[in-house]
Amino acid sequence: MVSAQKKRPFFTAFLILAGLGVVGLGLALCTGSGAEDSSNIYKTDAPRATLPENLMPGLLPITAEQMARIPFADGFQWPVGAPNMAFMYDAQGFGADNNLRGGKHVGVDLNGIGGENTDLGEPVYAAGRGLVIYSGIPSESWGNVVVVAHRLPGSTTIYQSMYAHLNERKVKVGDVLYRGQELGTIGTGNGHYLAHLHFEFSASRVVEAGMPGYHPAGTMNRLNPADFITKHPAPAFPDPYRDVAAQLKLNSAFSAGTP
Repeated sequence: MVSAQKKRPFFTAFLILAGLGVVGLGLALCTGSGAEDSSNIYKTDAPRATLPENLMPGLLPITAEQMARIPFADGFQWPVGAPNMAFMYDAQGFGADNNLRGGKHVGVDLNGIGGENTDLGEPVYAAGRGLVIYSGIPSESWGNVVVVAHRLPGSTTIYQSMYAHLNERKVKVGDVLYRGQELGTIGTGNGHYLAHLHFEFSASRVVEAGMPGYHPAGTMNRLNPADFITKHPAPAFPDPYRDVAAQLKLNSAFSAGTP
């Protein structure tokens, strides 16, 4: 018969091994799939410029930092052709019914007067001074999209201008643009359409890239671009911020030692 005294070392060893097993299981859970799942949550905390371009539309709020950086616009002009849209035409107006596409058109489709793809690659300009809050590809059919946020003096409303189906984007998130600055070129939405610019204005504090271009209930929070530009026209002279931006660029290049 084994005495209780002789049993105690075996019992103690068993407790130690059991404790190590529990610790090992805890470490495995922390470093296994559970930790990988939780780390995915924090990817949305990455700097806005590094977020993935494919976003769930309408669910990305403008950050407090971005809100503070949105400049006041001195007025708005058309983003293609001449500032008054000379040599361009609106092929599908704001609010136009298009049941085949899913309802009313929430923007305007701006085309060159030559039609077809004659305006492919033509420059697209910022309609007003503002901050780029989106530059990416929200979906294949939207193609390249740029969204610029604007303020107006005396108003707390945040306005957005959206430029879609671009052939290329020439600006990035965080860029402050002057009115008339080239931000991209007219494209075809990855070949889904003949070349044109789908252009929208909206009043919103979330990024509107990727939202439907047509809606069965109406034009949602979109604004008629023609009415908006008529109500807030740009002055006849170029945006003075253009010279400021050029000087800032020169200063930055000088600080970096760029010849």
